[in-house]
Amino acid sequence: MGTAQLRNYIPFEVSGSEYLFHGLSGNIVQLDHLSREFVRYAEQNGTRSGDTVELDVDEYLAQVGADAAPRHRQMLAELSRLEILDLAETELKRFTATPPVPASTEGLPVKTLVFHLANACNLRCTYCYAGDGEYGAPQKYMSIETAERAIRFLLENSFDEKSVTIVLFGGEPFLNWKVLKHIVEHAVEEAKRWGKTVTFSLTTNGTLMTEEQMVFLHKYKIGTSVSMDGTKAAHDRNRPMAGGQGSYDRTSQNVAKLLETHTTAPIGTRVTVAKGFEKLETSLEHLLAKGFYEVGFAPVTESNMELALGDDDLAELLRQFRQLAELYVEAAVNNEYLGFSNLTNLLKELHTGTNKAYGCGAGLGFFAVSPDGGLYLCHRFNENEQFKLGDIYFGLHRRRQQEVLAELHVDRKESCTFCALKHICSGGCYYEAMERQGDYRRPNAHYCSWMHDWITLGLQTYVKILEKNPAFLDRISGIGKEGCMSN
Repeated sequence: MGTAQLRNYIPFEVSGSEYLFHGLSGNIVQLDHLSREFVRYAEQNGTRSGDTVELDVDEYLAQVGADAAPRHRQMLAELSRLEILDLAETELKRFTATPPVPASTEGLPVKTLVFHLANACNLRCTYCYAGDGEYGAPQKYMSIETAERAIRFLLENSFDEKSVTIVLFGGEPFLNWKVLKHIVEHAVEEAKRWGKTVTFSLTTNGTLMTEEQMVFLHKYKIGTSVSMDGTKAAHDRNRPMAGGQGSYDRTSQNVAKLLETHTTAPIGTRVTVAKGFEKLETSLEHLLAKGFYEVGFAPVTESNMELALGDDDLAELLRQFRQLAELYVEAAVNNEYLGFSNLTNLLKELHTGTNKAYGCGAGLGFFAVSPDGGLYLCHRFNENEQFKLGDIYFGLHRRRQQEVLAELHVDRKESCTFCALKHICSGGCYYEAMERQGDYRRPNAHYCSWMHDWITLGLQTYVKILEKNPAFLDRISGIGKEGCMSN
């Protein structure tokens, strides 16, 4: 059999049983005696590159002895059939090949457009990546004319797609309520004319909503994410109003009204986790008690280490995620849903399988439109000319789009080649790579080790639920209530 690679895998244990997750195919394999023996031999005697081990299979078979070799050959053949064991680099990979860079971007549909309704915000969050919502530019507000042209651009460039998504974003989108309202009403009518449907999501700090606006969100079934950081003390520490006073009380009062009024789409919240963060279980319990469908936790995107999470902070974050995972399993076994969206989203990916060549959909079917109509790689690159890919008047610059997609493809990221997470995170967020690594094309090296630990925790959680209530995994994977766009 010669030289072989045990490829892109993570070993893990649950209740004394040993498993192997093969990241390229998404397979989760419970190891029997023979495969467990082989994996241990490979790890002790092979040459490791990332999550891949290269070894001489003939030497392995020689050491197991002639009598046992046929059974071991059969086991190796099964691992090869699953493409976990690579016996020949030239073999066609049916399950594990990475999707290539699109041969042409001309026919790629635009599916989601993030409308930056206002490059302005009434809060002064300490960790705001957008510079008080202004994105390094003077305050701008999208006009009705620009909004209508952006809607037309989306419908025209979605090609044969029957459904498109509009994300209402800012700054704070409610600072431009007149245009927000017009976008929704106009898009619904125009989509009908094009024979399409349009769905909406909205991210807000929650301080400006009126009851009239809440009724509007309910009427048009707009999925809503309200940014909150937990209890009053935790929230007010990093999310003050422009005048310096805390924003918690106003946000909390509006959330109570919103949850009572708007019942046609999920309402979630997102906690930005900065240094000195509140105990996550406290934040989760507090926010779920308010009535939110689910809560997501996102480490702050910051190069300022007074706010960014260092190695010790990330270790503590993982420890607390592990505690929340235990609560999640306990609820799932009883067929109850604990709204810890980070874990839910990971379990969905593990259950349905994923094979991504890119960290996200930015530049593929997902773009952001600035208040003046410029098209950008994603909402975080709004107003950054380096990442401008055209405008809504003359269209996408398809050649530049092709160049960017070639630059961002996971196969361009050498450190991802032998990583088990190659098809899951595919190097991670481009904006974070630029912020922390100095190059948007590089993988998020500062999260690599942490991501391995997080995925391993997710795998252990997945197996525990699979053993006791597999129907729960089917149910959450078919819910369709994806996390809303967050800022």
